Amino acid sequence: MSFLLVLVAPPDELEILAADLFDLGAAGVELQEPGQLLMPGTAPLPSGLGRCLAHFTDRETAVAAAAELPRFDAVPVEVPEEDWSVAWRAHHKPMRIGPRVLVHPPWDTAEASRAQVRVAIDPGMAFGTGSHATTALCLERLDELLAERPGADVLDIGTGSGILAIGAALLGAGRVCATENDPIALEAARGGAALNGLAEGRIELLLVEPDHVPGAPFGIVVANILLNTLVELAPAIAARVARGGRLVLSGLLADQGDEAEAAYRAQGLRTVGRKQREEWIRVELERPA
Repeated sequence: MSFLLVLVAPPDELEILAADLFDLGAAGVELQEPGQLLMPGTAPLPSGLGRCLAHFTDRETAVAAAAELPRFDAVPVEVPEEDWSVAWRAHHKPMRIGPRVLVHPPWDTAEASRAQVRVAIDPGMAFGTGSHATTALCLERLDELLAERPGADVLDIGTGSGILAIGAALLGAGRVCATENDPIALEAARGGAALNGLAEGRIELLLVEPDHVPGAPFGIVVANILLNTLVELAPAIAARVARGGRLVLSGLLADQGDEAEAAYRAQGLRTVGRKQREEWIRVELERPA
């Protein structure tokens, strides 16, 4: 038997909470965020909140961990023993995103049709697997834009797992550059690029802020990060968009779209589109030619 603690918290607290649970002896922690596709039969998330599911190998450690986090009022639940090295794979299925992209776990080796671009993402990574609505919104639009503008240069700001940069490279982008301020995430992106058969250097992976990205502005810039960071970095991000280029923003709740737009219109860009999925939104802007 193993033991499970379920803790509900705001989305911006989940990663810190997961780290605390590991420090308290959890053998594994699963994060469920608003907008994420959940397995059939999974209880829906409370509005605006996420969940940490922490697995422990013994009751005593689970009880002690719950006592260290009293505000969550969590009680260990006994769960049947399973071979998690196999069973957890059933939770991760291929996802069709956009006109051409199929995001899939590495063990799914089915042949793609000629029209499909397969993007393999290890769901064990903590930096984005494509299941979140904002990632899907961005990848979908990248697919569409690169069909309209084949060979366009792409900059992915705050790349996380690298899924957007990897998708862009596989979809035929020209120069692809991805930035991060977290070296661990950057290594995850490097591993993801190799997993997808991309040659070393096909994606430029840079531990820099947007205003330090070398080279000419980009035809397509995508940033799937939180509102406060998007607003703070608006001058630097907008400066990386070429004339006639597009900027795709997400990581935004639906009611945050206006504030994000205003920050970038102030930098000389104009809004050209929006799309909402569940409570999340994608905003697209253009720099006039």
